[in-house]
Amino acid sequence: MSAGSSETAVPFFDDAFLAELEGLASGPSAPIAPLEDDLHTRLDLLLQHGGRALDEQAFASLPSDAMLDRTDALLETCRLSPKRGALEAVENFVVFFQALLPTLHGASAREIQRVFYRLIPVLLHIAWHDFAGREQERQEGRKALKGLENILLEIAGVRLQPSESDLVLRSIDQVAGFLGAGEYAMAEELVSSRLLALIRKNKVARALYRIMEVEVGIQVYLKEKLAYTTPQIRIPDDFPALADYGPLRVLREEGPAGATTYLQFQIPDFPNLRDVLVTLVRDDGAIGYEMRLDALGSVALRLSSGTWRLGLNYQPED
Repeated sequence: MSAGSSETAVPFFDDAFLAELEGLASGPSAPIAPLEDDLHTRLDLLLQHGGRALDEQAFASLPSDAMLDRTDALLETCRLSPKRGALEAVENFVVFFQALLPTLHGASAREIQRVFYRLIPVLLHIAWHDFAGREQERQEGRKALKGLENILLEIAGVRLQPSESDLVLRSIDQVAGFLGAGEYAMAEELVSSRLLALIRKNKVARALYRIMEVEVGIQVYLKEKLAYTTPQIRIPDDFPALADYGPLRVLREEGPAGATTYLQFQIPDFPNLRDVLVTLVRDDGAIGYEMRLDALGSVALRLSSGTWRLGLNYQPED
């Protein structure tokens, strides 16, 4: 059983979001505080692989094992710091990145590695200089790093166009700039929180639009296949007609306990299929069910015979 996919990349961000993100990325900047000569040397060593210096593109193209070697080297360098105050926060961020990386592939992995490349200097700086200021500033610094973790999670599962990627990276640079200059409240409130809120808001809008597209496709498909004017399925009468690949498909799999029938939905370019609920309501309206899609876009059909109306809802898992 396999889920459908699309080779054509579609913009993840809509025009209104891009305009707002453009304003955010071009907002006030703060220079990253300079590192001492010793840290410059250490940084140069971190950004090498196989005896050659790595620019952003080369770093983003490293295979996962080489990338993990670079992150291990970063951790070792950070742990040499004589100041221990911010070390735990930096270590947690690097370990979070190490745990996230194996879950990504292709363009998503390269995108996250590009972001991490831009954050290495400021992570090294924080580890060796601690969060500047009083305890409140230190708390704001730790909160800003946690905000970056959330941003990485949000963009890890989407496919960005080059223009979208550039805007996100420029906004990340704003975060790094404020962190390096000790402007932690600015990094969290004016950049991290706003960027995260924008990405999440647009993510919901894109998800709803994608589901609407799929529902329209299913309705057209069922009309062509079975002459239905509304999305519905007759159990088990329609199973043979829906056995072929399409936006809606019926599959049967043999298992130790016998055969199981699955209803599979093709939802291309959707970050997490488990965020979609399938609603099935009996034609008389007396009984209804909600079932969450699995990672392949399928649900097991264990319903009584009859006509069932179909629907899709976006409801992210808690």
